[in-house]
Amino acid sequence: MPYKLPNSLKPYFWDVRFKQLDGRRDGDLVAARLLESGSWQSILWLCRAAGDDALQQLVRQRGGRGLSRGQLRFWQIRWGLPKRLVDGWLKRDAHRFDKTPQRAAS
Repeated sequence: MPYKLPNSLKPYFWDVRFKQLDGRRDGDLVAARLLESGSWQSILWLCRAAGDDALQQLVRQRGGRGLSRGQLRFWQIRWGLPKRLVDGWLKRDAHRFDKTPQRAAS
Protein backbone atom coordinates (compact mmCIF):
# COMPACT_ATOMS: atom_id res chain seq x y z
CA MET A 1 0.00 0.00 0.00
CA PRO A 2 1.37 3.46 -0.78
CA TYR A 3 2.58 5.45 2.20
CA LYS A 4 0.52 8.52 1.21
CA LEU A 5 -3.23 8.03 1.18
CA PRO A 6 -5.51 9.88 -1.24
CA ASN A 7 -7.39 12.83 0.29
CA SER A 8 -10.68 11.21 -0.73
CA LEU A 9 -10.18 8.78 2.20
CA LYS A 10 -9.94 11.50 4.83
CA PRO A 11 -13.63 11.30 5.93
CA TYR A 12 -13.09 7.69 7.07
CA PHE A 13 -10.35 8.71 9.49
CA TRP A 14 -12.07 11.49 11.39
CA ASP A 15 -10.65 10.26 14.71
CA VAL A 16 -6.97 10.25 13.73
CA ARG A 17 -4.55 12.74 12.20
CA PHE A 18 -5.02 11.86 8.57
CA LYS A 19 -1.82 13.50 7.34
CA GLN A 20 0.19 11.35 9.77
CA LEU A 21 -1.27 8.07 8.50
CA ASP A 22 1.22 5.99 6.57
CA GLY A 23 -0.25 3.34 4.29
CA ARG A 24 2.73 1.04 4.87
CA ARG A 25 2.99 1.46 8.62
CA ASP A 26 -0.76 1.75 9.30
CA GLY A 27 -1.96 -0.55 6.54
CA ASP A 28 -4.03 -2.82 8.79
CA LEU A 29 -5.86 0.15 10.31
CA VAL A 30 -6.49 1.68 6.89
CA ALA A 31 -7.68 -1.60 5.37
CA ALA A 32 -9.92 -2.51 8.32
CA ARG A 33 -11.54 0.92 8.40
CA LEU A 34 -12.22 0.96 4.67
CA LEU A 35 -13.52 -2.60 4.62
CA GLU A 36 -15.87 -1.78 7.50
CA SER A 37 -17.23 1.59 6.39
CA GLY A 38 -15.66 2.66 3.11
CA SER A 39 -17.54 3.58 -0.04
CA TRP A 40 -17.41 1.36 -3.08
CA GLN A 41 -14.81 3.70 -4.62
CA SER A 42 -12.60 3.49 -1.51
CA ILE A 43 -12.90 -0.32 -1.49
CA LEU A 44 -11.85 -0.44 -5.15
CA TRP A 45 -8.85 1.76 -4.33
CA LEU A 46 -7.99 -0.51 -1.38
CA CYS A 47 -8.16 -3.66 -3.50
CA ARG A 48 -5.78 -2.13 -6.05
CA ALA A 49 -3.44 -0.72 -3.40
CA ALA A 50 -3.26 -3.67 -1.00
CA GLY A 51 -4.26 -6.64 -3.13
CA ASP A 52 -6.81 -9.36 -2.48
CA ASP A 53 -4.34 -11.70 -0.77
CA ALA A 54 -3.38 -9.17 1.90
CA LEU A 55 -7.00 -8.16 2.49
CA GLN A 56 -8.15 -11.75 2.75
CA GLN A 57 -5.38 -12.45 5.26
CA LEU A 58 -6.47 -9.45 7.35
CA VAL A 59 -10.12 -10.54 7.36
CA ARG A 60 -9.09 -14.08 8.34
CA GLN A 61 -6.83 -12.79 11.14
CA ARG A 62 -9.71 -10.70 12.48
CA GLY A 63 -12.13 -13.61 12.14
CA GLY A 64 -14.45 -11.38 10.14
CA ARG A 65 -14.86 -8.95 13.04
CA GLY A 66 -16.09 -5.50 12.10
CA LEU A 67 -17.81 -6.63 8.92
CA SER A 68 -21.55 -6.96 8.53
CA ARG A 69 -23.26 -10.17 7.47
CA GLY A 70 -23.65 -8.84 3.92
CA GLN A 71 -20.04 -7.71 3.73
CA LEU A 72 -18.79 -11.09 4.92
CA ARG A 73 -20.94 -12.92 2.37
CA PHE A 74 -19.64 -10.62 -0.39
CA TRP A 75 -16.02 -11.34 0.50
CA GLN A 76 -16.80 -15.06 0.91
CA ILE A 77 -17.92 -15.15 -2.72
CA ARG A 78 -15.20 -12.78 -4.01
CA TRP A 79 -12.36 -14.70 -2.38
CA GLY A 80 -13.86 -18.18 -2.40
CA LEU A 81 -13.79 -18.46 1.39
CA PRO A 82 -15.25 -21.70 2.76
CA LYS A 83 -18.91 -21.26 3.73
CA ARG A 84 -18.30 -23.15 6.97
CA LEU A 85 -15.63 -20.61 7.97
CA VAL A 86 -17.85 -17.57 7.35
CA ASP A 87 -20.83 -19.31 9.00
CA GLY A 88 -18.66 -19.81 12.09
CA TRP A 89 -17.71 -16.13 12.20
CA LEU A 90 -21.36 -15.14 11.90
CA LYS A 91 -22.49 -17.62 14.54
CA ARG A 92 -19.82 -16.44 16.96
CA ASP A 93 -20.89 -12.84 16.48
CA ALA A 94 -24.62 -13.53 16.81
CA HIS A 95 -24.94 -10.39 18.99
CA ARG A 96 -23.88 -8.13 16.13
CA PHE A 97 -25.89 -5.04 15.28
CA ASP A 98 -26.84 -6.29 11.82
CA LYS A 99 -28.57 -9.43 13.11
CA THR A 100 -32.33 -9.33 13.44
CA PRO A 101 -33.18 -9.55 17.17
CA GLN A 102 -35.17 -12.51 18.38
CA ARG A 103 -38.35 -11.97 20.39
CA ALA A 104 -38.31 -13.29 23.91
CA ALA A 105 -40.63 -16.23 24.57
CA SER A 106 -43.70 -15.19 26.56
